[in-house]
Amino acid sequence: MKTVYLTLVFLTVSGLVILCCSRDKEPLVSYTHPSSWMNVKSDEFHGKKVVEISYSSCKSCHGTSLDGGKSGVSCFKCHQIYPHSSKWVELASAGFHGNYIRGENWSMQDCKPCHGNDYRGGQSQKSCYDCHTGSQGPETCNVCHGSQANAAPPEDLNNRTSTSEITIGAHQIMISNFVATNENLTIKNVCSVCHQLPGSISQAGHIDTTPHAEVLSSLGWDRNKRTCANSCHGEEEHVWNNFK
Repeated sequence: MKTVYLTLVFLTVSGLVILCCSRDKEPLVSYTHPSSWMNVKSDEFHGKKVVEISYSSCKSCHGTSLDGGKSGVSCFKCHQIYPHSSKWVELASAGFHGNYIRGENWSMQDCKPCHGNDYRGGQSQKSCYDCHTGSQGPETCNVCHGSQANAAPPEDLNNRTSTSEITIGAHQIMISNFVATNENLTIKNVCSVCHQLPGSISQAGHIDTTPHAEVLSSLGWDRNKRTCANSCHGEEEHVWNNFK
């Protein structure tokens, strides 16, 4: 009798196991993400994996709409504007994309795998030109320098606007004077009066280890005194960031 009872129990349990397994003929492999999955600097950062193999593999756990699925973790918790968080476009946020690019020493190489080498959409189908409408898109000079009016400060690369800053000083006064008195100068080329203009954002000498813009040596710029030896004002000396 005991043997019959055990046999029935065994058959019952076996049947339940077979029934449960048959409901999922292709059970998912259980994966766990590495500890550096959320670290943007890591080779295992999930964003890099998505660029490498696309986000299709995410759907098996996070659902076909990426809203949680079997994992119960929605990608939209962070990626409200896929694949970036809502902070990505908030100017005042520490997560603003301009701050990220500044942290990468102004390199936009990380943008290209998704938005294309020309920033016009690529596999993301989201063009950077939707917001950065200049001729070079996000690489247009006044995206980083100056304002919509022209590419000269204010503001500077650290978002400062005071003319007492050496990075700002008399930029706008000089530009107005130069353009008004020289028919060969325009808002686009007037910077060449004092600076060597780069042909592209990546040209050597543009983004480098020097934490300031270089001034043409012919002007005799003295950064400590903040004056030019060979100025446009004759013998009169003007302090750049205290220009009267």
